[in-house]
Amino acid sequence: MNYNEGNYYQVRKVVTLNVKRPIITYILIIVNVAMWALLNYISLRTGRSYSQLLFDFGAKININIINGQYWRFITPIFLHADFTHLLVNCYSLYAVGPTVERIYGKGKFLFIYVTAGFMGSLLSFMFSINPSVGASGAIFGLLGTLLYFGVEFPNLFKIYFGRSILITLAINLAYGFMNTGIDNFGHMGGLLGGFLASGIVKVKDNNRKWYLSKTIFILLTIVIGASGLVYGFNYGNNNVLVKLEELYKYDSNQNWKEAASLGEEILNQKPTNKNIKIEVLWITTKAEAITGNYNKAVEYAKTLAKLSPKDGHYMLGIVYYDMGQFEQAKQELQRAKTLNAPYSNIDDLINSIR
Repeated sequence: MNYNEGNYYQVRKVVTLNVKRPIITYILIIVNVAMWALLNYISLRTGRSYSQLLFDFGAKININIINGQYWRFITPIFLHADFTHLLVNCYSLYAVGPTVERIYGKGKFLFIYVTAGFMGSLLSFMFSINPSVGASGAIFGLLGTLLYFGVEFPNLFKIYFGRSILITLAINLAYGFMNTGIDNFGHMGGLLGGFLASGIVKVKDNNRKWYLSKTIFILLTIVIGASGLVYGFNYGNNNVLVKLEELYKYDSNQNWKEAASLGEEILNQKPTNKNIKIEVLWITTKAEAITGNYNKAVEYAKTLAKLSPKDGHYMLGIVYYDMGQFEQAKQELQRAKTLNAPYSNIDDLINSIR
């Protein structure tokens, strides 16, 4: 028997020591189904939409997290957008969970699952402002666990998992990138979280390779987690979200000078999210026009028209109308009408110019 064969039998023995009924996997599936059923029951009883209840019960909503609702890093992993979403994730958990739980045991499995779920929410919080729910980040973490298992026990990994895990990961990540409704940042964060968490708990802490030491993985997890939180709370689109919330207040209270100034400040930060740009340009254009800064208002409205033609041309029409440039106003309003802009006063404005 050479070293590789000996290592294989050693690992095989390690795996069989933790073969137990995967109770935690089944409990997690039950919790997911129970939460879906509970929210649907509340929706039927109260008339509130299921989507709104997802927000209330803990979906990942960046501005809420920024405002102190830190539990939203964990609660999304127990919520699902609809029955199909629930079914896919419960099946995926049923397919992968028992294997990981049997290898690592109940306590370690739960630690990996929750850590992966947190890291999935964290990466989504850092790079996506869209609300999100679902256990998929945590499930990707279980695939990350199998990848780590392959690093620690490559022979057993090849025999039992091999290329299938890598192909599954590649297909799912590619599918996520091709579909805008899927939170791929959550998937990648979960994958990373599962890998790191597995390096902390390990199947058996007797590996002599320094780069696989538990201390290294604990430090990596702390550094990555802390760095992610600092970035998420202070930079990127989340920083813009805080200012956008303040801009909404200025708009609501008709503090136009403050709105114009803050809107310009936000736009100078060059937010990458298209919807944020549209919101900021709309309010800033209106604020500049009301305060008499028509040149800036026209400039912002033209930029808005590039991002959202029906809104931009409508706003340009309003600005030109206020400036007394009625022919230009009429042209812009007619373009907005052609684009089916949802503003009921377009015809009245056009007719008043006639």
